[in-house]
Amino acid sequence: MPELPEVETIKNILAQFVIGKTIKDIKVFNTNTIEGDYLAFIEQLKGKTISELSRVGKFIIFHFNESIVLLSHLRMEGKYFYHDYALDTFEKHACVVFFFTDNTVLEYNDTRKFGLMQIVQSSVYLSVLPLSKLGPEPFDVKDIKSLHQKLSKKSIPIKAVLLDQTFLAGLGNIYVDEVLYLTKIHPETPANRISKAQLKNIIEASVQVLNVAIQSGGSTIRSYHPSQGIDGGFQNKLNAYGKENLPCQRCNHPLRKIFVGGRGTTFCPKCQKNPALPYVVGITGPIGSGKSSVLDYFKANGYLTLSGDDIVKNLYLDTTVRDLVIKLFGEHVISDDGTINKRFIIETIINDENKKRRLEKIFHPRVEKVISETISQTKSTRIAFEMPLLFESKLDDYCDETIYIDINIETQQMRLLKRNLPLQTLLALNTGFDSRRNKEKATYVIDNSSTLQKLHEQLKKLVH
Repeated sequence: MPELPEVETIKNILAQFVIGKTIKDIKVFNTNTIEGDYLAFIEQLKGKTISELSRVGKFIIFHFNESIVLLSHLRMEGKYFYHDYALDTFEKHACVVFFFTDNTVLEYNDTRKFGLMQIVQSSVYLSVLPLSKLGPEPFDVKDIKSLHQKLSKKSIPIKAVLLDQTFLAGLGNIYVDEVLYLTKIHPETPANRISKAQLKNIIEASVQVLNVAIQSGGSTIRSYHPSQGIDGGFQNKLNAYGKENLPCQRCNHPLRKIFVGGRGTTFCPKCQKNPALPYVVGITGPIGSGKSSVLDYFKANGYLTLSGDDIVKNLYLDTTVRDLVIKLFGEHVISDDGTINKRFIIETIINDENKKRRLEKIFHPRVEKVISETISQTKSTRIAFEMPLLFESKLDDYCDETIYIDINIETQQMRLLKRNLPLQTLLALNTGFDSRRNKEKATYVIDNSSTLQKLHEQLKKLVH
């Protein structure tokens, strides 16, 4: 959908060609484009001269030399095409065509046919629907007090509020993502948690983003392509929108895409934290490093804790997961007692990288769902969870801080010897676990090669 910068660009382009033009005739191919009687619409505009073009929110306003204006909303895919010669035929998506007295033509074209046109008296057009319901544009906000009072009554995500044209006019999906990125505000932050200082930053960032976008001719997107010498180059200056999985320009963490109110939303999970969610610590490390001991320490200090092993264990009891595992490994994955033979799975995936990846595709999204739902639904203010593949599965996106548990090889092997599986089998499970990279990513690296007391002394400094 064309947003404010795109509509401003279209308005500026059209102004170069249609101001001073007098309408000789109009053809309406799609009557739903016209608000009211389309025949009356034609008669009211015949013989009228366009004196000025302006914009309010995402509406283009055609001013005429008499006391009427034409409001035009492009909606999803509305476009204007100017032809400097007379035309007899038009392609199938033409909705309304204006013929000028100098034989030039202005065509309104709309693939989805959602756009609307409406004639209103020029003396009252700003005070009648739909313009009367529009909120102020960011450029016009001088005092944020009244806007902040409105925010204080809303618990919905701030992104949904900023997309609401009755709150603030002119921001669409692309530019809201950009504004929230610049202000380091999580798009799902409840609106009533936004401070006056944050709202002031939102307004200032909105003005900055919109001005740069207007100077660039907007963003060339699927439904909008500028012309007449305008390059639509703002998409080359985007920080967040459409950049899922690319590194954040501030912290280098991969950007994440979620859906807020049904709209695709890209943000940095590292830079843009949701204050309504609990403080979350993610714990990782190689097998036998002592992740469960670290988790126990956080639990003893009042944290709600989640064990990746326990989550996976419960998922094995899920009938859907069970069926997928049987499909992947065959019926012989079932033990004599009817349970999943995890030892068989371990021994298989050690030698079969393809099956290992497919098994991860079964479990990773389900584990993520458990963790994300716990974080969003719990009343606890502090959560800690351990996950061997914390970074590989991108679960660090949910964490405020991460801890890598390091251990020397001798201590690791000594601890693994106490387990039921052969040492070499257990060590083989670490294949693909990038210790160096994970250490670099972690907020803290804790050495657990010594005693439990030494471990607790290190953790004591980290517990909030």
